[in-house]
Parts: sequence; structure tokens; C-alpha cells
Amino acid sequence: MRILVVDDEPPIVQLCVKILARAGHEVDGVTSGEDALARLTSTLVDLLVVDYNMPELNGIEVIRRARTFQPGLKVVMITAHRTREAAEEELGAGPSWVLMKPFTPNELVQTVDATLNQSRDRS
Repeated sequence: MRILVVDDEPPIVQLCVKILARAGHEVDGVTSGEDALARLTSTLVDLLVVDYNMPELNGIEVIRRARTFQPGLKVVMITAHRTREAAEEELGAGPSWVLMKPFTPNELVQTVDATLNQSRDRS
């Protein structure tokens, strides 16, 4: 299972990559929506972990664009600026998870694992 982490704050990306790699996941990270879309056009991933509030392309726009060429893409959106309900409503149909900042390493791993396991259960 491949995971791509997207956040405009490099320390957040580095921390998430480190935590998820230690949990046994194959994970990479980028610091912009544009970089995420470029990566997603050339590399299939199973899960996108994306921040809601980023300059230029916010997380919702990244998700919408990414799903045009990877329709089954699973998403965990991280945010400190939206309510969970508002963020889930914006994501639309399909399985999605919202993780509120600040989150613990354990919460990140549990959310990612639950999303990936949900994906496998539906296969």
C-alpha cells in the first residue's frame, strides 16, 4: 500500500512520513497541491493524506482533481480550520476520513490503517 502525504508545512510532512514509515507503510510526502497532482499523475497510490488549508490549491481541490485520474483514491484529510462535519460534506461521496489537528502519532496510524482496511474489505 502506497501513501502520499501532502501539507504545505514541511515539518508536518516529515513527521507524518516518519510516523507512517515506522508503522510499516510505504510513504512519500510533498509540500504543495501542485506537487501532489504531479506525483499522482505518474504514481498510483492507495491513500492520500492531505491538509485542507494550503495556498494555491486547498485539500478539497487536490482531492477533486486527483480523483479524476485515480477515481478510487482513498483520502484522509487533516485540518485545524474546519469542523469535521463541514470537511466530510465537502469531500462528497465515497469513503473518506477527517483527522483534526493536532493529532497524535497513534491517531494518525489508526486513521490510516482504518482507511486502508476499509479499502481492502471492499475489494
